[in-house]
Amino acid sequence: MAISVYDEQFLNDEQRKRLRAFTDAWNEANARGDQAGMEAAHAAAERVRAEANYSGTRDGSGYVGFDTAGGQSAGNGGAWSGGQNAGSGVYSPAQLPGYRAGVREVNDLYDAARERKLAQLKTAFDQSVEALRAERAELPGVYDGQKNAAAAQSEQAGRNFNEYAAASGLNSGTAGQAALARSNQLQGDLTALGQQEAAEQADIARRESQLRTQYADDVAAAVAQGEYDRAAALLEEYRRAETSRVDTAREQANENYRAWQAGVSAAQTAEKARRETVQTQAEAESASRKEALERAARLAEAGDFSGYLALGYSRAETEAMRQAWIAKNPAAAYRVGLITWEEYSRMTGK
Repeated sequence: MAISVYDEQFLNDEQRKRLRAFTDAWNEANARGDQAGMEAAHAAAERVRAEANYSGTRDGSGYVGFDTAGGQSAGNGGAWSGGQNAGSGVYSPAQLPGYRAGVREVNDLYDAARERKLAQLKTAFDQSVEALRAERAELPGVYDGQKNAAAAQSEQAGRNFNEYAAASGLNSGTAGQAALARSNQLQGDLTALGQQEAAEQADIARRESQLRTQYADDVAAAVAQGEYDRAAALLEEYRRAETSRVDTAREQANENYRAWQAGVSAAQTAEKARRETVQTQAEAESASRKEALERAARLAEAGDFSGYLALGYSRAETEAMRQAWIAKNPAAAYRVGLITWEEYSRMTGK
């Protein structure tokens, strides 16, 4: 037992979730050979389908609609009219529903997913840019502190040397040379610090440029992947819709064939009532009629409805019977030459 195209079409997400659980339970019971478990799981699955006013039939793969009073329609969604008993009225075949491809739902889903992904990428990008800007804003203060420290250290060194020179009796020329050396050293330290600051600023700018390039690449990749996934999901929806179309056409043919069978049954019932009014003649005609019907039925099983012509059916009626039989038995019809290979392929999708 499995989820059918009708279950996918008519049940909501919560109902399909419950139905899948019962389907799994049925399959497990089937694997164990547990008949009671299988029947219990099928009954539970049918209760879920009943919430949507239909039955999945015996194996869960079909569709039998319920009427507005809560009862079950005849056959596969059709209905009887003209009496309480099926044989006393006319059977009207139902128009079976097919699966509608959820194009809008798929597009809405992937549009929302794309927006979420792009928002996540934008948030991460903004946070990274903000971190780089904060790092850039801190650099001047850090290097100003280092430059001030270098200048203060040079000044202190000058004082220390002057005190040393005074105590040692060094001349002014020596002091001047020392001051010049200290100035050159300080200038070199300040230049090095400026170059290091500029290098870090350039590195931050480089990383920000790489970040922007990576962000653009990530956005393009996310959009491309999303569109690929969207296309795959839409293709699956179209595939399911096409599969449903074929399955529904096959079921519709079966439904129409049941309608034809119901018409034959009604004709047989009317014929029987007429025969009963004339006892002797009816009994004689009954045997002949029965034999002819049986012979016609046997011929009909092989796709030959000429027997019904002998029973008084019109060529249009026998042709309708023949077309219904072909729709139900395309393989047999092809084997006996009633349809071409192209017609068989069109009917079966093979």
